Amino acid sequence: MAPVAVPAPSATTQLTNLAELIVRFGVPAFIATLPLEFTSQIFKLQLARIVLLVVAVAFAYLLLVGRRKLDIPMSLSVGVIGAYVAVSLTSWAITRAPGSGNAALDVAAYPVVALLVFNLVRGENALREAWLTLLISGVLFALLGAFLYFTHLSIWRPDLTGLHRVNATFADPNIAARFIVLVVCAGILTFAARVRPTWAGVAAVVAGAAVLPLTFSKSGYLVFPVAVVLMAPLALDRRRAAAMGAVALVVFAGAMVANPATRDRAAVSLGLVTGTTENGGSTPLNPADTEPLAGGRLDTVRTYLIEAGLAMFADHPATGVGFGGYQHALLTAYKRFVPTNPNPQVTLSHTSAITILAEQGLVGALLFASFLGLLAWEVIRSLRRRTAKRSWIVMPALISIPILILSQLEGRMIEVPYLWLALGLFFAARRLEGSLRTAELP
Repeated sequence: MAPVAVPAPSATTQLTNLAELIVRFGVPAFIATLPLEFTSQIFKLQLARIVLLVVAVAFAYLLLVGRRKLDIPMSLSVGVIGAYVAVSLTSWAITRAPGSGNAALDVAAYPVVALLVFNLVRGENALREAWLTLLISGVLFALLGAFLYFTHLSIWRPDLTGLHRVNATFADPNIAARFIVLVVCAGILTFAARVRPTWAGVAAVVAGAAVLPLTFSKSGYLVFPVAVVLMAPLALDRRRAAAMGAVALVVFAGAMVANPATRDRAAVSLGLVTGTTENGGSTPLNPADTEPLAGGRLDTVRTYLIEAGLAMFADHPATGVGFGGYQHALLTAYKRFVPTNPNPQVTLSHTSAITILAEQGLVGALLFASFLGLLAWEVIRSLRRRTAKRSWIVMPALISIPILILSQLEGRMIEVPYLWLALGLFFAARRLEGSLRTAELP
Protein backbone atom coordinates (compact mmCIF):
# COMPACT_ATOMS: atom_id res chain seq x y z
CA MET A 1 0.00 0.00 0.00
CA ALA A 2 1.46 3.34 -1.06
CA PRO A 3 2.02 5.87 1.74
CA VAL A 4 -0.51 8.67 1.88
CA ALA A 5 1.05 12.05 1.22
CA VAL A 6 0.40 14.62 3.95
CA PRO A 7 -0.20 18.03 2.43
CA ALA A 8 2.07 20.80 3.63
CA PRO A 9 0.37 23.39 5.77
CA SER A 10 -0.81 26.39 3.83
CA ALA A 11 0.66 29.83 4.30
CA THR A 12 -2.54 30.88 6.07
CA THR A 13 -2.28 27.98 8.51
CA GLN A 14 1.35 28.76 9.23
CA LEU A 15 0.51 32.41 9.84
CA THR A 16 -2.33 31.44 12.15
CA ASN A 17 -0.07 29.09 14.11
CA LEU A 18 2.54 31.82 14.44
CA ALA A 19 -0.08 34.28 15.69
CA GLU A 20 -1.30 31.73 18.23
CA LEU A 21 2.27 31.22 19.45
CA ILE A 22 2.82 34.97 19.83
CA VAL A 23 -0.45 35.40 21.70
CA ARG A 24 0.31 32.41 23.91
CA PHE A 25 3.53 33.97 25.26
CA GLY A 26 2.59 37.60 24.71
CA VAL A 27 1.83 38.62 28.30
CA PRO A 28 4.95 37.03 29.86
CA ALA A 29 7.10 38.59 27.12
CA PHE A 30 5.55 42.00 27.75
CA ILE A 31 6.09 41.73 31.52
CA ALA A 32 9.69 40.55 31.09
CA THR A 33 10.59 43.47 28.82
CA LEU A 34 8.77 46.21 30.76
CA PRO A 35 11.79 47.08 32.97
CA LEU A 36 14.07 47.42 29.93
CA GLU A 37 13.58 51.16 29.42
CA PHE A 38 17.13 51.58 28.10
CA THR A 39 16.12 49.74 24.92
CA SER A 40 14.43 52.93 23.74
CA GLN A 41 17.94 54.24 23.05
CA ILE A 42 18.69 51.23 20.86
CA PHE A 43 15.43 50.70 18.96
CA LYS A 44 14.05 54.27 19.19
CA LEU A 45 11.08 52.65 20.90
CA GLN A 46 11.09 50.74 24.17
CA LEU A 47 11.28 46.98 23.60
CA ALA A 48 8.18 46.35 25.71
CA ARG A 49 6.15 48.56 23.38
CA ILE A 50 7.50 46.72 20.35
CA VAL A 51 6.50 43.43 21.96
CA LEU A 52 3.08 44.84 22.76
CA LEU A 53 2.57 45.98 19.16
CA VAL A 54 3.53 42.56 17.81
CA VAL A 55 1.18 40.82 20.25
CA ALA A 56 -1.65 43.24 19.47
CA VAL A 57 -1.24 42.66 15.72
CA ALA A 58 -1.22 38.88 16.24
CA PHE A 59 -4.36 39.08 18.37
CA ALA A 60 -6.07 41.34 15.82
CA TYR A 61 -5.26 38.81 13.10
CA LEU A 62 -6.80 36.00 15.14
CA LEU A 63 -9.91 38.15 15.59
CA LEU A 64 -10.16 38.65 11.83
CA VAL A 65 -9.86 34.94 11.03
CA GLY A 66 -12.36 34.01 13.73
CA ARG A 67 -9.96 32.17 16.06
CA ARG A 68 -10.54 34.61 18.93
CA LYS A 69 -13.30 36.92 20.12
CA LEU A 70 -12.85 40.23 21.85
CA ASP A 71 -14.12 40.17 25.44
CA ILE A 72 -14.92 43.31 27.39
CA PRO A 73 -15.38 43.03 31.17
CA MET A 74 -18.82 44.20 32.18
CA SER A 75 -18.55 45.94 35.53
CA LEU A 76 -19.27 49.38 36.96
CA SER A 77 -15.61 50.19 37.48
CA VAL A 78 -14.83 49.50 33.82
CA GLY A 79 -17.60 51.87 32.76
CA VAL A 80 -16.31 54.61 35.06
CA ILE A 81 -12.68 54.29 33.98
CA GLY A 82 -13.88 54.33 30.39
CA ALA A 83 -15.69 57.59 31.12
CA TYR A 84 -12.54 58.99 32.73
CA VAL A 85 -10.49 58.14 29.64
CA ALA A 86 -13.10 59.73 27.38
CA VAL A 87 -13.20 62.90 29.49
CA SER A 88 -9.39 63.05 29.55
CA LEU A 89 -9.09 62.76 25.78
CA THR A 90 -11.86 65.28 25.24
CA SER A 91 -10.13 67.71 27.61
CA TRP A 92 -6.86 67.24 25.76
CA ALA A 93 -8.49 67.71 22.35
CA ILE A 94 -9.99 71.01 23.47
CA THR A 95 -6.89 72.49 25.10
CA ARG A 96 -4.00 70.78 23.24
CA ALA A 97 -1.37 72.23 25.56
CA PRO A 98 2.19 72.13 24.19
CA GLY A 99 4.03 69.04 25.38
CA SER A 100 0.84 67.18 26.31
CA GLY A 101 0.90 64.69 23.43
CA ASN A 102 2.62 61.91 25.39
CA ALA A 103 0.08 62.19 28.22
CA ALA A 104 -2.78 61.85 25.74
CA LEU A 105 -1.11 58.85 24.12
CA ASP A 106 -0.65 57.17 27.50
CA VAL A 107 -4.27 57.59 28.60
CA ALA A 108 -5.46 56.34 25.21
CA ALA A 109 -3.10 53.37 24.90
CA TYR A 110 -2.77 51.92 28.40
CA PRO A 111 -6.46 50.97 28.81
CA VAL A 112 -6.01 49.00 25.58
CA VAL A 113 -3.09 47.22 27.27
CA ALA A 114 -5.37 46.23 30.16
CA LEU A 115 -8.01 45.00 27.71
CA LEU A 116 -5.41 42.99 25.79
CA VAL A 117 -4.10 41.38 28.99
CA PHE A 118 -7.67 40.57 30.00
CA ASN A 119 -8.26 38.79 26.68
CA LEU A 120 -4.97 36.90 26.63
CA VAL A 121 -4.91 35.63 30.23
CA ARG A 122 -7.53 32.91 29.98
CA GLY A 123 -6.81 30.55 32.84
CA GLU A 124 -5.03 29.91 36.12
CA ASN A 125 -1.83 28.76 34.42
CA ALA A 126 -1.67 32.01 32.47
CA LEU A 127 -2.13 34.00 35.70
CA ARG A 128 0.64 32.02 37.37
CA GLU A 129 2.99 32.57 34.42
CA ALA A 130 2.36 36.32 34.53
CA TRP A 131 3.17 36.61 38.23
CA LEU A 132 6.22 34.34 38.04
CA THR A 133 7.56 36.38 35.13
CA LEU A 134 7.25 39.54 37.22
CA LEU A 135 9.05 37.90 40.16
CA ILE A 136 11.90 36.47 38.10
CA SER A 137 12.42 39.71 36.19
CA GLY A 138 12.57 41.48 39.56
CA VAL A 139 15.24 39.09 40.85
CA LEU A 140 17.35 39.52 37.71
CA PHE A 141 16.93 43.29 37.90
CA ALA A 142 18.10 43.34 41.52
CA LEU A 143 21.14 41.21 40.75
CA LEU A 144 22.03 43.48 37.86
CA GLY A 145 21.59 46.55 40.04
CA ALA A 146 23.90 45.19 42.71
CA PHE A 147 26.52 44.31 40.10
CA LEU A 148 26.41 47.79 38.57
CA TYR A 149 26.63 49.47 41.96
CA PHE A 150 29.67 47.56 43.20
CA THR A 151 31.48 47.77 39.84
CA HIS A 152 30.61 51.48 39.40
CA LEU A 153 29.23 50.76 35.94
CA SER A 154 26.01 51.90 34.33
CA ILE A 155 23.83 50.97 31.38
CA TRP A 156 22.05 54.27 30.91
CA ARG A 157 22.35 57.76 32.39
CA PRO A 158 25.16 57.35 34.92
CA ASP A 159 24.56 59.03 38.26
CA LEU A 160 26.53 62.25 38.73
CA THR A 161 25.91 62.80 42.46
CA GLY A 162 28.84 60.68 43.58
CA LEU A 163 26.60 58.10 45.24
CA HIS A 164 26.25 55.98 42.08
CA ARG A 165 22.50 55.64 42.49
CA VAL A 166 21.27 52.45 40.88
CA ASN A 167 18.86 52.84 38.00
CA ALA A 168 20.04 49.74 36.12
CA THR A 169 17.73 49.37 33.09
CA PHE A 170 15.56 52.41 33.92
CA ALA A 171 16.22 56.05 33.17
CA ASP A 172 15.62 57.22 36.74
CA PRO A 173 16.62 55.66 40.10
CA ASN A 174 13.22 56.63 41.50
CA ILE A 175 11.50 54.56 38.82
CA ALA A 176 13.87 51.70 39.60
CA ALA A 177 12.86 51.97 43.26
CA ARG A 178 9.18 51.93 42.30
CA PHE A 179 9.69 48.73 40.33
CA ILE A 180 11.52 47.06 43.21
CA VAL A 181 8.75 48.00 45.66
CA LEU A 182 6.18 46.38 43.35
CA VAL A 183 8.28 43.24 42.96
CA VAL A 184 8.77 42.83 46.72
CA CYS A 185 5.05 43.30 47.35
CA ALA A 186 4.32 40.76 44.61
CA GLY A 187 6.74 38.33 46.27
CA ILE A 188 4.99 38.71 49.62
CA LEU A 189 1.56 38.17 48.05
CA THR A 190 2.55 35.15 45.97
CA PHE A 191 4.25 33.57 48.98
CA ALA A 192 1.10 34.14 51.04
CA ALA A 193 -1.01 32.64 48.24
CA ARG A 194 1.33 29.61 47.95
CA VAL A 195 2.02 30.27 44.28
CA ARG A 196 4.61 27.74 43.18
CA PRO A 197 7.52 27.67 42.90
CA THR A 198 7.79 29.24 46.33
CA TRP A 199 11.45 30.14 45.84
CA ALA A 200 10.52 32.76 43.25
CA GLY A 201 8.57 34.81 45.78
CA VAL A 202 11.23 34.45 48.46
CA ALA A 203 14.04 35.36 46.07
CA ALA A 204 12.14 38.42 44.83
CA VAL A 205 11.58 39.66 48.38
CA VAL A 206 15.17 39.14 49.54
CA ALA A 207 16.85 40.47 46.40
CA GLY A 208 14.54 43.47 46.07
CA ALA A 209 14.79 44.46 49.74
CA ALA A 210 18.59 44.21 49.63
CA VAL A 211 19.02 46.33 46.48
CA LEU A 212 16.35 48.99 47.04
CA PRO A 213 18.67 51.05 49.31
CA LEU A 214 21.14 51.35 46.43
CA THR A 215 18.65 53.47 44.46
CA PHE A 216 18.96 56.21 47.13
CA SER A 217 15.34 57.07 46.37
CA LYS A 218 13.78 59.03 49.25
CA SER A 219 10.29 58.14 48.07
CA GLY A 220 11.30 54.49 47.82
CA TYR A 221 12.74 54.56 51.33
CA LEU A 222 9.54 56.04 52.74
CA VAL A 223 6.99 53.95 50.83
CA PHE A 224 8.72 50.56 51.00
CA PRO A 225 8.08 49.83 54.70
CA VAL A 226 4.54 51.20 54.45
CA ALA A 227 3.73 49.03 51.44
CA VAL A 228 5.27 45.93 53.01
CA VAL A 229 3.32 46.41 56.25
CA LEU A 230 0.06 46.89 54.31
CA MET A 231 0.45 43.59 52.49
CA ALA A 232 0.13 41.46 55.66
CA PRO A 233 -3.34 42.43 56.93
CA LEU A 234 -4.79 42.57 53.42
CA ALA A 235 -3.43 39.25 52.12
CA LEU A 236 -5.57 36.13 52.42
CA ASP A 237 -3.00 34.21 54.48
CA ARG A 238 -1.96 36.91 56.94
CA ARG A 239 0.57 34.80 58.81
CA ARG A 240 2.55 33.88 55.72
CA ALA A 241 2.38 37.44 54.43
CA ALA A 242 3.49 38.81 57.81
CA ALA A 243 6.40 36.37 57.96
CA MET A 244 7.63 37.28 54.50
CA GLY A 245 7.03 40.96 55.18
CA ALA A 246 9.22 40.68 58.28
CA VAL A 247 11.96 39.12 56.15
CA ALA A 248 11.70 42.03 53.70
CA LEU A 249 11.98 44.64 56.46
CA VAL A 250 14.94 42.91 58.15
CA VAL A 251 16.86 42.58 54.87
CA PHE A 252 16.03 46.17 53.92
CA ALA A 253 17.15 47.53 57.31
CA GLY A 254 20.30 45.42 57.29
CA ALA A 255 21.29 46.56 53.79
CA MET A 256 20.56 50.16 54.76
CA VAL A 257 22.63 50.12 57.94
CA ALA A 258 25.55 48.25 56.40
CA ASN A 259 26.23 51.03 53.90
CA PRO A 260 27.07 54.46 55.42
CA ALA A 261 25.87 56.27 52.28
CA THR A 262 22.43 54.65 52.35
CA ARG A 263 22.23 55.11 56.12
CA ASP A 264 22.76 58.85 55.77
CA ARG A 265 20.23 59.05 52.95
CA ALA A 266 17.70 57.20 55.08
CA ALA A 267 18.20 59.74 57.85
CA VAL A 268 17.30 62.53 55.41
CA SER A 269 14.19 60.63 54.29
CA LEU A 270 13.10 60.05 57.87
CA GLY A 271 13.63 63.71 58.63
CA LEU A 272 11.20 64.64 55.88
CA VAL A 273 8.49 62.78 57.75
CA THR A 274 9.35 63.95 61.26
CA GLY A 275 10.17 67.50 60.22
CA THR A 276 13.60 67.34 61.87
CA THR A 277 15.76 67.35 58.76
CA GLU A 278 17.50 70.47 57.58
CA ASN A 279 18.59 68.93 54.29
CA GLY A 280 15.63 67.57 52.44
CA GLY A 281 16.47 68.72 48.99
CA SER A 282 16.41 67.06 45.63
CA THR A 283 20.01 65.88 45.58
CA PRO A 284 22.21 64.50 48.34
CA LEU A 285 25.17 66.68 47.44
CA ASN A 286 23.44 69.99 47.04
CA PRO A 287 20.34 69.91 49.25
CA ALA A 288 17.73 72.62 49.03
CA ASP A 289 16.07 74.19 51.99
CA THR A 290 12.76 72.83 53.12
CA GLU A 291 9.53 74.67 53.70
CA PRO A 292 6.71 73.69 56.01
CA LEU A 293 3.57 72.39 54.37
CA ALA A 294 0.49 70.95 56.10
CA GLY A 295 2.29 70.55 59.39
CA GLY A 296 5.29 68.74 57.96
CA ARG A 297 8.27 69.33 55.70
CA LEU A 298 8.56 68.56 52.03
CA ASP A 299 11.18 69.29 49.40
CA THR A 300 10.99 72.84 48.14
CA VAL A 301 10.34 71.33 44.72
CA ARG A 302 7.20 69.54 45.92
CA THR A 303 6.01 72.64 47.76
CA TYR A 304 5.89 75.01 44.82
CA LEU A 305 4.54 72.32 42.50
CA ILE A 306 1.69 71.57 44.89
CA GLU A 307 0.93 75.23 45.48
CA ALA A 308 0.82 75.89 41.74
CA GLY A 309 -1.48 72.92 41.17
CA LEU A 310 -3.87 74.06 43.86
CA ALA A 311 -3.94 77.53 42.31
CA MET A 312 -4.81 76.01 38.93
CA PHE A 313 -7.65 74.08 40.54
CA ALA A 314 -8.91 77.17 42.35
CA ASP A 315 -9.01 79.11 39.07
CA HIS A 316 -10.53 76.23 37.05
CA PRO A 317 -12.44 74.09 39.58
CA ALA A 318 -14.76 72.29 37.18
CA THR A 319 -12.56 71.04 34.34
CA GLY A 320 -9.02 72.22 35.19
CA VAL A 321 -6.47 73.68 32.81
CA GLY A 322 -6.74 70.74 30.41
CA PHE A 323 -5.43 67.19 30.43
CA GLY A 324 -1.64 67.16 30.17
CA GLY A 325 -1.50 70.92 30.56
CA TYR A 326 0.05 71.25 34.02
CA GLN A 327 3.61 71.92 32.88
CA HIS A 328 2.59 74.45 30.21
CA ALA A 329 0.34 76.27 32.69
CA LEU A 330 3.15 76.37 35.27
CA LEU A 331 5.57 77.87 32.77
CA THR A 332 3.08 80.49 31.57
CA ALA A 333 0.10 81.67 33.62
CA TYR A 334 1.48 80.29 36.91
CA LYS A 335 5.20 80.92 36.48
CA ARG A 336 5.11 83.09 39.61
CA PHE A 337 5.23 79.87 41.64
CA VAL A 338 8.54 78.73 40.14
CA PRO A 339 11.51 79.88 42.27
CA THR A 340 13.83 82.33 40.59
CA ASN A 341 16.81 80.02 40.85
CA PRO A 342 15.63 76.43 41.44
CA ASN A 343 18.30 73.75 41.48
CA PRO A 344 17.35 71.72 39.58
CA GLN A 345 14.35 73.32 37.84
CA VAL A 346 11.41 70.93 38.05
CA THR A 347 8.21 71.76 36.20
CA LEU A 348 6.38 68.43 36.16
CA SER A 349 3.87 67.71 38.89
CA HIS A 350 5.08 65.11 41.39
CA THR A 351 1.72 64.54 43.10
CA SER A 352 -0.84 62.69 40.98
CA ALA A 353 -3.84 63.81 43.02
CA ILE A 354 -2.81 67.44 42.50
CA THR A 355 -2.22 66.73 38.81
CA ILE A 356 -5.75 65.45 38.32
CA LEU A 357 -7.28 68.36 40.22
CA ALA A 358 -5.20 70.91 38.31
CA GLU A 359 -5.69 69.43 34.85
CA GLN A 360 -9.20 67.95 35.04
CA GLY A 361 -10.86 69.67 37.97
CA LEU A 362 -13.69 68.11 39.93
CA VAL A 363 -14.99 66.21 36.90
CA GLY A 364 -11.81 64.18 36.44
CA ALA A 365 -11.14 63.85 40.17
CA LEU A 366 -14.62 62.52 40.94
CA LEU A 367 -14.51 60.06 38.06
CA PHE A 368 -11.14 58.64 39.09
CA ALA A 369 -12.08 58.54 42.78
CA SER A 370 -15.31 56.74 41.82
CA PHE A 371 -13.30 54.22 39.83
CA LEU A 372 -11.06 53.45 42.80
CA GLY A 373 -14.06 53.13 45.11
CA LEU A 374 -15.89 50.77 42.75
CA LEU A 375 -12.73 48.73 42.26
CA ALA A 376 -12.40 48.31 46.03
CA TRP A 377 -16.06 47.32 46.25
CA GLU A 378 -15.58 44.67 43.55
CA VAL A 379 -12.58 43.26 45.44
CA ILE A 380 -14.63 43.03 48.64
CA ARG A 381 -17.47 41.28 46.80
CA SER A 382 -15.06 38.69 45.43
CA LEU A 383 -13.50 38.17 48.87
CA ARG A 384 -16.89 37.44 50.40
CA ARG A 385 -17.44 34.55 47.98
CA ARG A 386 -14.47 32.69 49.53
CA THR A 387 -13.73 30.77 46.33
CA ALA A 388 -10.43 29.01 45.62
CA LYS A 389 -9.57 31.71 43.09
CA ARG A 390 -9.69 34.63 45.51
CA SER A 391 -5.91 34.98 45.75
CA TRP A 392 -5.61 35.75 42.03
CA ILE A 393 -8.09 38.62 42.53
CA VAL A 394 -6.51 39.99 45.70
CA MET A 395 -2.93 40.09 44.38
CA PRO A 396 -3.39 42.50 41.45
CA ALA A 397 -5.70 44.66 43.53
CA LEU A 398 -3.14 44.99 46.33
CA ILE A 399 -0.21 45.53 43.98
CA SER A 400 -1.88 48.73 42.81
CA ILE A 401 -1.70 50.21 46.33
CA PRO A 402 2.05 51.05 46.29
CA ILE A 403 1.59 52.46 42.78
CA LEU A 404 -1.06 54.86 44.08
CA ILE A 405 1.04 55.82 47.12
CA LEU A 406 4.24 56.39 45.14
CA SER A 407 2.36 58.51 42.61
CA GLN A 408 1.70 61.05 45.35
CA LEU A 409 5.47 61.51 45.81
CA GLU A 410 6.90 61.03 42.33
CA GLY A 411 3.92 61.56 40.03
CA ARG A 412 3.03 59.06 37.28
CA MET A 413 -0.12 57.15 38.14
CA ILE A 414 -2.16 56.52 35.01
CA GLU A 415 1.12 56.67 33.07
CA VAL A 416 2.49 53.60 34.88
CA PRO A 417 2.04 50.45 32.74
CA TYR A 418 2.08 48.21 35.83
CA LEU A 419 -1.20 49.77 37.00
CA TRP A 420 -2.94 48.74 33.78
CA LEU A 421 -1.23 45.34 33.82
CA ALA A 422 -2.61 44.82 37.33
CA LEU A 423 -6.10 45.84 36.17
CA GLY A 424 -5.95 43.40 33.28
CA LEU A 425 -4.90 40.57 35.61
CA PHE A 426 -7.57 41.58 38.13
CA PHE A 427 -10.44 41.35 35.67
CA ALA A 428 -9.02 38.15 34.16
CA ALA A 429 -9.02 36.63 37.65
CA ARG A 430 -12.61 37.75 38.28
CA ARG A 431 -13.66 36.09 35.04
CA LEU A 432 -11.89 32.91 36.14
CA GLU A 433 -13.79 33.04 39.41
CA GLY A 434 -17.03 33.46 37.51
CA SER A 435 -18.05 36.71 39.18
CA LEU A 436 -17.56 38.86 36.08
CA ARG A 437 -19.78 38.97 33.04
CA THR A 438 -18.12 39.64 29.70
CA ALA A 439 -19.45 41.04 26.48
CA GLU A 440 -18.13 39.27 23.38
CA LEU A 441 -17.66 41.35 20.27
CA PRO A 442 -17.31 39.69 16.88
